[in-house]
Amino acid sequence: MSLHGMIFDVDGTLVDTNPAHVEAWRRAFKRLGHDVPAERIKLEIGKGGDLLVRSILGEDVEERDGEALRKAQKEEFLSIARRERFRVFPCVPELFQALRQRGMRTALATSSNKKHLQAVCDSAAIDLPSLADVLVTKEEAKASKPAPDLVIVAWEKLALTPAECAMVGDTVYDAQACRGAGVVFLGVLSGGTPADLLLEAGACGVWRDTGHLYADLDHALEIASLAAAASYQLTQPALGSRPDDHQ
Repeated sequence: MSLHGMIFDVDGTLVDTNPAHVEAWRRAFKRLGHDVPAERIKLEIGKGGDLLVRSILGEDVEERDGEALRKAQKEEFLSIARRERFRVFPCVPELFQALRQRGMRTALATSSNKKHLQAVCDSAAIDLPSLADVLVTKEEAKASKPAPDLVIVAWEKLALTPAECAMVGDTVYDAQACRGAGVVFLGVLSGGTPADLLLEAGACGVWRDTGHLYADLDHALEIASLAAAASYQLTQPALGSRPDDHQ
């Protein structure tokens, strides 16, 4: 099975924004009277905000304060983005160019909305959407990660099958979304999730960051192609046999 598409998460994968998301959530919780340590929030980064509040504070707080907390988090994140310069991880433009040179189409699939993505790009001084062939934001997905919706929309917009795609991400929630979408997952450590957790969640391989992935690209694509082929074979029905053939 040959790969023809690569899907990229953004936060923690292409740009070092996870600490800012943690801080924005911490401030949002504090604003509404909830004292939540940063270490607790870190465990949930990568999920959609609709799931994060419920996971940390429970169903009652979600029903009472969920919308207000998400609104506050968005405001705090935009404030941080205006004041700070987010770091782009190594070799991001080069990685997209190398994939294009190999005849592969690329997609960005982010749980952020377009306004937040633009704030990240402005802070980091990089036009991420211009690097990729297609862009998928939260507005196009019915459910947030770890649901597979974002990844499914990405391979649909790439006009490819899931078996022809792989995704690069930094959290177990990316891995779970890929598994649900039938897409091979390549993990990077740049978002702070340990390698063993990414592998346990289903990553076919783990790299330090985008720079490491770029330097090891042909090997990474080989690993991903083999994993995609194995997954494809497992999902195909046996041909030329009937239930009673082996009785």
